Amino acid sequence: MTGDALSSTFAALADPTRRAILARLAAGETTVTALAEPFTMSLPGVSKHLKVLERAGLITRGRHAQWRPCRLDAGPLREVDAWLNRYRRFWTESFDRLDDHLATVEEKDKFMSANEGAGNAATGKAEHELVITRVFDRPRAVVFRAWTNPEQVTQWWGPHGFTNPVCQLDVRPGGAIRIHMRGPDGTVYPMTGRYLEVVEAERLVFMSAALDGDGNPLFEVLNTVTFSERDGQTTMTYRAAIVTSTAAAPPFLAGMEIGWTQSLERLGAHLAAV
Repeated sequence: MTGDALSSTFAALADPTRRAILARLAAGETTVTALAEPFTMSLPGVSKHLKVLERAGLITRGRHAQWRPCRLDAGPLREVDAWLNRYRRFWTESFDRLDDHLATVEEKDKFMSANEGAGNAATGKAEHELVITRVFDRPRAVVFRAWTNPEQVTQWWGPHGFTNPVCQLDVRPGGAIRIHMRGPDGTVYPMTGRYLEVVEAERLVFMSAALDGDGNPLFEVLNTVTFSERDGQTTMTYRAAIVTSTAAAPPFLAGMEIGWTQSLERLGAHLAAV
């Protein structure tokens, strides 16, 4: 539909009487006399409205014996719907982004509630917290990309000897994380998560959960990774804080520090090779 045709359709629809006529014709064809019955106007007045609708292509008028039935033609309305659908998609996507933002806020609130009062008075650190800092001889944009590109993450994620047959990263606030680590003995350790903050080449914040055999979280971790650059070298700090854990979690948590230490060693070797 051209812009002029679209304007004609909207102009025809602007009058409430013409909209009422179309609503009546949606139930089936009828005569001018029948269309005029609900309105306090003459037949010539109704005919004028019908001519506007006919010029806009919204109705057709046939001929049957001595009378000319009016029929609805929905073609222009479908074009109007297609035009409006572009804006409908805009609002749908906007509401989807709002949902993601609210989910992010909820995750942060969950973390704050779970760790309220868990701080150590002497150190100011949460009871279950791991902090590792490494310096890489690469620009921070390169290091950041190694954390956010699935093809690169799969090369270094996990302890020595582990592989990642599944590595799916939707790197945006609210985006999902799905990684399956496979140990040297073939055991698969699935993990899911969600990004909370993504600041290009500066900061990543994401929740992660190690899953048991039934797909339930064994424990949840708030992960924060920051990147700063000086003289072409990047200082990366990884911070992990346990948010929730189950009775089955301690054996896995006991290996958390060595697991991340080896993962970051693998990251260093990967960065040296790219």
